Amino acid sequence: MKQTRARDAALLAGAAALTAAGLGLAFYAAKLEPRRLTVTRPPLEKKPPLRVVFFSDLHIRRAGAPERLEAVVERINALKPDLVLFGGDFFSKFLRDAWALPFPELARQLRRIRAPKGKYAVLGNHDVREGARPFFEQLFEAGGFTVLWDQLASPAPGVILCGLSPYSDGRVLRRMPADGWRICLCHMPDKARYLPLKKADLMLSGHSHAGQVRLPVLTRLILPPGGKFYPYGLYRPQGPGAAQLYVSRGIGMSGVPFRFLAPPELVVLG
Repeated sequence: MKQTRARDAALLAGAAALTAAGLGLAFYAAKLEPRRLTVTRPPLEKKPPLRVVFFSDLHIRRAGAPERLEAVVERINALKPDLVLFGGDFFSKFLRDAWALPFPELARQLRRIRAPKGKYAVLGNHDVREGARPFFEQLFEAGGFTVLWDQLASPAPGVILCGLSPYSDGRVLRRMPADGWRICLCHMPDKARYLPLKKADLMLSGHSHAGQVRLPVLTRLILPPGGKFYPYGLYRPQGPGAAQLYVSRGIGMSGVPFRFLAPPELVVLG
C-alpha cells in the first residue's frame, strides 16, 4: 500500500511538473518571445554602400496597434539607417481589423521612421487580400514610403531597388542595370527558385516567419505556401553568379498567436 501511494504521489508530482513546464512555455511563446525584437546582421558577400534596415510581416491587429508599431519605429531609428525597406504583410486579417485600426496614428508612426535615402515598401499576400491594397498604399504613402509594384527605384547613386508585387512573374528584374548594388524586394522567398536573380546581388523576403513555432516536424508542416523552401536565413538559391537571398523571421504573428525559437527580427545591412 505504501509503495502504491508513493508511486501515485510521484506520478502526480511528475504530471504537475509537466503541466507547469507546459504552461510556462505557453506563456513564454505567447507573451515574451513575440516582444523580444532582435537585430540580425547577415554576412553578405557584396557589401552595401549604405546602411539599410529591412523589416517585414508586422501583421498589425486591432489590439494595441499604434503602441506595437511605435516600439518597432523606435528600434529602427536607434539603428540610424540610411535606407529603410519593408517586405510586406502589414495587415493580418484586413476585413476583421480594418474598422478598428487607427489609420492616421499608424501613418504618423510610419512617418517617424528616419531614413535620409528614403523608405520603400512592397506588399505581401495579406496586403492584397480582401480589398486591402489601396488602404496599404494610402497608409504607406502617408507614412513617407514609396510603394513599389513591379517597379525599379534608385534611392542613392549606385543603389538600385526592384520591388515586386506579391504574385509577380519577376520580368521587371530583367531591366536591372549591370552595375551597382542591386536589391530585389520580394515578399515570398520561394520565388527565388525561378526569378532572374543573376540580375541582382541580394533578394530580401519575409513571409515564412521561420515557421513561427520552431519544433521538429511541426515547423515544416506549418510553413506557408511560398515559404517552404527557404524558411529563414541566408541562401544562394541559384548558385554562384546569382543573388544571395535573406529571409527574415518578420515581426508579427499569423495563424497561431505564438512565437517559439523564432523571435521577431530587424535586419541590418551595411
